[in-house]
Amino acid sequence: MEISIELMGLIGVIALVVIIMIMMSIKEAETNKKLSRYEQSIDNIAQQNHRLRKEILQLTKNRDKFMDEMEDTLEGKVKEQVQQSVYPLIQSMREIENVMQSFQDEQIERIDKMEEKRVEINYSPKSTTVSNEKLIIAHYSQGKSEAVIAKDLRIGIGEVDLVLKLANLK
Repeated sequence: MEISIELMGLIGVIALVVIIMIMMSIKEAETNKKLSRYEQSIDNIAQQNHRLRKEILQLTKNRDKFMDEMEDTLEGKVKEQVQQSVYPLIQSMREIENVMQSFQDEQIERIDKMEEKRVEINYSPKSTTVSNEKLIIAHYSQGKSEAVIAKDLRIGIGEVDLVLKLANLK
């Protein structure tokens, strides 16, 4: 039996094709295993990601709750500090204001009394006006000016001028 070279070549080619097919199926099996492991890894990562998101959400809620509690606590402490430090100052300021108001009222009362006394002292009966008229006319007839007469008699220039006009001296 002689096997021809061609038949041997054909058997060799078939053997080669079978070996290549076997190698390809082995490679495909290895690739499928690797892909399966990658899929498992991706699933694990997705699960971890989901757990981490839940934890982050829970931590965010806890942080918000903590911040609200801290804000309430701080607000209470600030109010307490204000009551302990500022309210006594306000009370002191009110007391000072009351003392100053009473002092001001007292001073106004004193000024009013002094004004009454000044009015009483400066009150001059109408007879002095008549005597001022006579003095103005007398000084004018001596040749004194209106300004000098007003200064000497301690009256206004307008009054001197009026008296002189009424007396037809001017």
